[in-house]
Amino acid sequence: MHAKRIFISGLIFSLCLGLPAGAMAETAGKESATASSSNQSGPVQKMEEVQVVATFPGSADEAMGQSVVPREDLEAPAISGTVLEPLTHQAGIQVLGVSMLGGKQAEVRLRGFDQWRYRVMLDGMPVQRDGSYGRGAMDWSLVAPEDIQSINIYRGSLPAKYGNAPGGLIEIVSQTPSEESQSQVSALYGSLGTWSASASNRWKAGPVGWALAARQYETDGYLRNNYADNFNFNGNLTIDLPWQMQAGVGLLYSKGTTGMPVYNRKDSPYYNSGKPGADQQELGGPAISSRLKQGVYAWGDSSEIKDTSSFVNAFLMKKFEGGHARLRGMLWNEETTETYYDAADSGKKIYERDTTPENNNWQLLGDVVYTLGAHTLEVGGETRTYGWGDQSVPYIDRSYFTAAINYFNFVGDGFEGQPNCLHYSALYVQDSWKALSHLDVEFGLRGEWFDADEIDPNAFGFPASAVPTTMSETNVDPRLAVRFRPWQGGELGLRLGITHRYPNSPEYFWWYLNRGTGYFNTDLSPERAVQYELGFEQKIAQRASLAVRGYYYDVSDYISSTTVRGVGTVVYNIDEVKIFGGELEGVLALPWNLSLWANLTLQQADKSGDPWDVGNQASNQLSNFPKVMANLGLDYHMGELLRAGVSMNYVGPRDYMDGTEATELGSYVLVNCYASYRFLQTSWGNWEALFSAANLLDQDYELEAGYPMPGLTVMGGLRFLF
Repeated sequence: MHAKRIFISGLIFSLCLGLPAGAMAETAGKESATASSSNQSGPVQKMEEVQVVATFPGSADEAMGQSVVPREDLEAPAISGTVLEPLTHQAGIQVLGVSMLGGKQAEVRLRGFDQWRYRVMLDGMPVQRDGSYGRGAMDWSLVAPEDIQSINIYRGSLPAKYGNAPGGLIEIVSQTPSEESQSQVSALYGSLGTWSASASNRWKAGPVGWALAARQYETDGYLRNNYADNFNFNGNLTIDLPWQMQAGVGLLYSKGTTGMPVYNRKDSPYYNSGKPGADQQELGGPAISSRLKQGVYAWGDSSEIKDTSSFVNAFLMKKFEGGHARLRGMLWNEETTETYYDAADSGKKIYERDTTPENNNWQLLGDVVYTLGAHTLEVGGETRTYGWGDQSVPYIDRSYFTAAINYFNFVGDGFEGQPNCLHYSALYVQDSWKALSHLDVEFGLRGEWFDADEIDPNAFGFPASAVPTTMSETNVDPRLAVRFRPWQGGELGLRLGITHRYPNSPEYFWWYLNRGTGYFNTDLSPERAVQYELGFEQKIAQRASLAVRGYYYDVSDYISSTTVRGVGTVVYNIDEVKIFGGELEGVLALPWNLSLWANLTLQQADKSGDPWDVGNQASNQLSNFPKVMANLGLDYHMGELLRAGVSMNYVGPRDYMDGTEATELGSYVLVNCYASYRFLQTSWGNWEALFSAANLLDQDYELEAGYPMPGLTVMGGLRFLF
């Protein structure tokens, strides 16, 4: 295993630093899109360049399921302080969570796939967590909207270079250094005691460029004890070197405190009628409420989790005529502290736990891009090692716990982690061929190797009968895309592909632990998705655009999980899951600087061979899956002086599991609006007033069962650009 990873790492390095020597001897007809994007600060991978016909939130290559959330859509103040609100305007995207405030507890689904099944990248680097100890795959509060230039959305089957993600890709593109110093400061305040302040500067002085941004966000929250206090810093430094080389380093740092929602129902002796009725939510893991004598009644106000995350990346790039070679690396660390307080006395601590969910997890990526005539050739690869760190308990009041802690010693003592136990490596080759003036063909192959090591029994935190084992998988997946432009403004897109997804750390841990229980999980296979997509887009005189897309995904060995009383989390395969649907998008540029846009998503998920849900009612990952979603908006743009808009977001009814029974969450309609006005322009800079309002109809709704969302909320403030 280690020899194979060393070989792949060496091959990636050779690809990045060895191939350019031969490529430089060639001449190219034109420089590739990726090479031209290398003038930005950091390793940004650009989608195809297209002409936007209106101020619609997204228009990159709609026939192929690609779209862009532009800068102006990210500038409207949002009560969550994150990119969640503009993402909800996009076709095929659904936002879930117990609260959108702060973004830490939110989940974004892409065409029904959860955050384990698509990639999130920041400037070309993956930023998803591995999700150990219940921390989830993505913290959407990591990057503030003020720091972002745009968001690229790539739905469904991906080119081979982007990886093993059946759902697609969401790529966040940071603002980059500018030839002249550009700075801005902003201050916002709104409903629920929400406020944020940010400052940023970007500049390229000679060969050195930087983009720095810092932000503080706080909110009292809507649910009981669901406050948030987050600080973010995002910094990138680049330097131009001799011989057409460029190097850079980046730091993404986040430190925050989030209150854990407290059980607040009328049957609780500690019920607070001044807050919405809601269930509890532990934001770390493994859960302790089932080991407390009073269960969810035991812990209450002031219970919180503190989180510190750092994402460090670096790159070295060599540019040459016709392309570039690039080597990138990243290192991810995360530390959390959970503290629980007595429900009857919020000043009395009953439990504290320290955890290292991400422990020096690292990744190395390399790529070479070279344009030769009508072909853009790309080769590269990546290798990644990851696992989870220790968990310790510096304080526990054992009088609050049942005798179960004598067996589950992880509750009182913690347990060892298992760092560096999962390994993923891949190599790919891809050719984008402009076969004719109206026909483009893209073909790629991606080879992947996944290995998981044996787990130390001390990592379980209690006596376990797990049988030692390992896991090793190798796959080669083809990808094909065809773009055909039969007439002016029209494009037909076809994409086919096979994708594999491998277990993450929590899935591997629980499967490994519970293999001996007999709960239908003696074997665990990686998911295999066969994907078919067809789309058509028509642009009319640069005034209108209409796109229609259909997709069908056949996923075998879909990885699912459930909780079994007395056993814990059980991870297993569903034989087959089929996800299919269609998307319709349109935009129309109207007179008087108005733009009308709309999209409709129709989707369906079917499954068979689910050993837990034998009645085939719903499954863990496929619950809360609306069959209909729609968005409608009207925007007004008068240059930089005035921007305003109103939008509507509809999500249809969806099933979820209540124990072993399927029940339904109702549909909802949200009406939102925003405005920005540049009211003062001076030689020193420009002043802008910002305003937004969400849920204008003050509708009662839930993104997840048991957790009501806020009614009407407003946000406003000032921004100074200089």
